[in-house]
Amino acid sequence: MTKKTRDLLFGIFVFLFVVITITLSLYATGYRFNLTWPLKLNLMLVKTGTLALDTDPHGATVLITSETKISSVFSFNAKKNKVTPIKIKNLLPGEYTVSFNLENYWPFEKKLTVSPEQTTFLENVILFKKSLPLNIFSSKTQEIDYSANGNYAWLKDSGDIINLKTEQAAAKVSTAKLNWVSGGKQLLTGPKLLTLDNNNYYDYTSLIGAVEEAQMSDSGDFIIYLSKNNLAAFNFSSKSTTIVPGSGNILCYGTSGNILFLVVSEKNKTELKSFDLVNKNFIATTELLNSKSFSINQDNNKNPILIDNEHKIIYLLTSDSNNIISDVIRGATVFKWIDGNKLAYASESEVYIYDLTQSKSYLITRLSEKINSLAWSPNNYLIYATGNNIGTINLTNGGNDITILWRGNNLSSLYLDGKNSILYFSGAIGQQSGLYKMALQ
Repeated sequence: MTKKTRDLLFGIFVFLFVVITITLSLYATGYRFNLTWPLKLNLMLVKTGTLALDTDPHGATVLITSETKISSVFSFNAKKNKVTPIKIKNLLPGEYTVSFNLENYWPFEKKLTVSPEQTTFLENVILFKKSLPLNIFSSKTQEIDYSANGNYAWLKDSGDIINLKTEQAAAKVSTAKLNWVSGGKQLLTGPKLLTLDNNNYYDYTSLIGAVEEAQMSDSGDFIIYLSKNNLAAFNFSSKSTTIVPGSGNILCYGTSGNILFLVVSEKNKTELKSFDLVNKNFIATTELLNSKSFSINQDNNKNPILIDNEHKIIYLLTSDSNNIISDVIRGATVFKWIDGNKLAYASESEVYIYDLTQSKSYLITRLSEKINSLAWSPNNYLIYATGNNIGTINLTNGGNDITILWRGNNLSSLYLDGKNSILYFSGAIGQQSGLYKMALQ
């Protein structure tokens, strides 16, 4: 071998050594060669990124596929299966589709963007069981009201009270006007108080008369009822009755603690008033739009919400003497408290979050159908019902992650149990309708 040949081979080895050393060093520090055609010199050497993925429950198979036409030397095999929780490193920047699959759970898919030298997180993804809804009480589809303790469901049209623990009928009421008492352990139908655990009635007729509707104050100190078109309050402690002066034409009423809220219509004017049941005086009064339909809803022991059903306005009420209404939300049809300062609500097919601290609404997502019911999980997702679908919206990732759980007809009246594992709803599935339950986790 001539000296010239030896020198050539030595040069080639030195060159390969330098190239391989630089390549391995770049690879170790997260760089990749992006070999696309036509070649773009400014994109040939790129810094990679990372995906951090996790699900609840763990153990879901992960499949990621590239949405960008990229090629790389020593690149990650994007089609290789992994399981959560996992960090996938050294991914070329670009768009990827991430899929989670777990046996007996609904699959989940989302598009993500991987950026150079950054970690893109997709964690706290809730996977929901592929479970069949079970009909626990057959009836026509109808609105259902659930007790605050989650033990009972009241089918408003048929009057059936269902014990959700035993899944048996606990009682049947003939009146359309019913109010839960003691968090749902009792209910008030006119002057009669029914204890659901033992089906015992206590009759207040001797105290308040044979009234059609009555409500118990949150404190349990008063029973409020209509008497000759005026509101009256019987005080259990003093055994005395207070007539709320100038009640007029009562459209609706409700309580928060010992504060009574009432909507009164008279002389072509509609007013909202607050009345102190202990001190027996009005606190504040404000005028409302004239409407044919008002109702007061108290959700999760928050201050009452006054609903103008005709104009689709909800008023958040307060006992403040200066301003009886703390916030006004227009266009709302259904709502659910998320926490003390945030209210989720639907306006037709759009879902919003109203932040009380900022007095501002934020659009979360748009669906293709009108939403008629919402339920909330502390795991940071909303469950919604349209006439034909039940689905979830994961708020952890901005509200864009939607999973369809079930399809049926006339779906409504969602309720999620305290363990966030069982969903109750009204609807028709196939030829059967009534009250259903479905396991989520």
